[in-house]
Amino acid sequence: MVAPEKGGRNGGFRRHAKRALLYLLPWWILVPVIAVLLHGARVDAELTPIREAEAIKVRGAMRGLHRTVDQLSHDIRLLSRVVHDLGPDPGAVGWRDAVAGFMVQFLGTFPDYSQARFLDNACREIVRVDRKGAELVRTPPEALQDKSGRDYCVAGQALKTGQAYVSRLDANIEHGRVVFPIEPTLRIIARVSGDAMGPGGMVILNLDATSLLARFRLTDRQTLSLLDDAGYWLHSPDAADEMAFARGDSARRMPVRHPHEWQRIVSGGEDTAQFELSSGLWTSLVFVAREGEKSLISPTLYVVGFIPEARLEAIRVRSAQTFWLLGGSVIMVVTVLTLALARARFRMSGMVDDLARQDVELAEAGDLLKASRDELVRSERLSSLGLMVAGVAHELNTPIGAAMMAGGVLKEQLDAFRQACAAGLRRSDLAQFDGDHAEALSLLEANLQRAAHLIKLFKQVATERASVSRERFDLAQLVDDVVTLMGGALKRTPHSVECAIEPGLQIDGYPGPLGQIVQNLVQNAVMHAFPQGRVGHIEIGARRDGSWIRLWVRDDGCGIPREDAERVWDPFYTTGRNRGGTGLGLHICHKLAVDVLGGCIDIATSGESSGTTFEVRFPCVAPGPDAESGNSTPGGGALSSG
Repeated sequence: MVAPEKGGRNGGFRRHAKRALLYLLPWWILVPVIAVLLHGARVDAELTPIREAEAIKVRGAMRGLHRTVDQLSHDIRLLSRVVHDLGPDPGAVGWRDAVAGFMVQFLGTFPDYSQARFLDNACREIVRVDRKGAELVRTPPEALQDKSGRDYCVAGQALKTGQAYVSRLDANIEHGRVVFPIEPTLRIIARVSGDAMGPGGMVILNLDATSLLARFRLTDRQTLSLLDDAGYWLHSPDAADEMAFARGDSARRMPVRHPHEWQRIVSGGEDTAQFELSSGLWTSLVFVAREGEKSLISPTLYVVGFIPEARLEAIRVRSAQTFWLLGGSVIMVVTVLTLALARARFRMSGMVDDLARQDVELAEAGDLLKASRDELVRSERLSSLGLMVAGVAHELNTPIGAAMMAGGVLKEQLDAFRQACAAGLRRSDLAQFDGDHAEALSLLEANLQRAAHLIKLFKQVATERASVSRERFDLAQLVDDVVTLMGGALKRTPHSVECAIEPGLQIDGYPGPLGQIVQNLVQNAVMHAFPQGRVGHIEIGARRDGSWIRLWVRDDGCGIPREDAERVWDPFYTTGRNRGGTGLGLHICHKLAVDVLGGCIDIATSGESSGTTFEVRFPCVAPGPDAESGNSTPGGGALSSG
């Protein structure tokens, strides 16, 4: 035996390694790209509900502001109308008492108001009622104040009849000083028109904004912010930032802390603005109240929601870790499997070369094996035949191994014969050599025929649909021809075959594959359905069901166990291997029924001693070569009784 060349073996390994690398390169590129895309999609899927929830919270807080301002507008107009109707002379003592009495009743009805006042046109308090704890107290005349220096009073003097003004939300100020602890206050002013007997004035309601600001605190960890037009926090997650203007601390403003974010918020318009910067996710909505034709003048307020970047980054990191781990695992698995495949191919190539050098008489079988191996390699790239490669290799291993053993025996016999010739050949030696040689050649021929038969069956499974001849034929005639052709084999069995085909069934399709299915099903019943000594009956029937044909092959044999019924369509699965079964007959039937005829095949069995029915369903007009397999079938998949 000639040893293979070392350089040739190394060259083959390098060739397979290069192929493996070429196969791996697309995976090494594609898997990271897919991982990045999936990571982005998952992050977006997780952040979208967060963004929407933030927008909902901001809009909910804004609706609360609108409801509060609307209530203020309604209440101030009610107060101004009542004050106007009480009389024309604000200087009269009786008029002041009447106004004060109504204000007491009003504040008693609406506990959120801390103060109600009537000011003359010079912004001097004429009537004032304060809420002090649970009591409502009217301020005596000597304690009334001059509010002419306050901005809300100046704005009130500029109001026209029918207009109302909402002041900025700030701290309560008494006698020119901020009241501590800070009392957040929102004021609304309306004009009371005068007449010929009185100059009129202004009514003012002070709203205690504590409960209004409390609505912005959703939970202990989720807080919305409310800012004025100067960027001061009226309500903030950090209590130290609230009402900083009342303490003269101009550094505690959002334009100072977050200038870029503030510019985006201010330029956002009246729609909900949402943007993400390095600091985190910001959601804002501007409040500018307008009622009717500018009858209500209000300050500009901003409702702002904020999620820190750390929380968003945690979502991104978690997603990135998941997909990079998954992508790395996929790359590792593909790499290992590809290298293992390259190694296996290299070893297979070496084995073929060794077999070719071992025995010249097996050259034809070696070529056939090489062709079969190349066919398996090409078929391996087709997903529909990928699972069959291992089965073919396993089935070929037994006959080829036996053939190799027979070749080795022949070589040993030849060496023994040569030694006998050198020592003096006897007639008994020649007779023994002849008998042993004939037996070894018989074993070699039988196993090579077995290997060739397996390869032929596998090629039949892989036959493409486009190579099948299509024509119009009569179904009953086709089945009769198949049974007639099988007559010689059936006569050697005690079983009977009955055809019950509905006459006149014209099919536009593929008679060759359909005949193959009928033949395989009948042969399967003859081989497996009837135990030794039992006489059986096989029925072949068919009928039309709309535009479909139902064809069945039924036997009264031993049936198929439930655990085997789920695997009968698998390639190379057989319970009769000791009787020559290959496990490809029913697999070929399934492939032809689905891929070529455009239909399906089912099996009905209830277990032992109940018989078996195979039913094929296919359209009267077969689909073209480019049609999709797996067409919908009538009857919901239930087997017909025939």
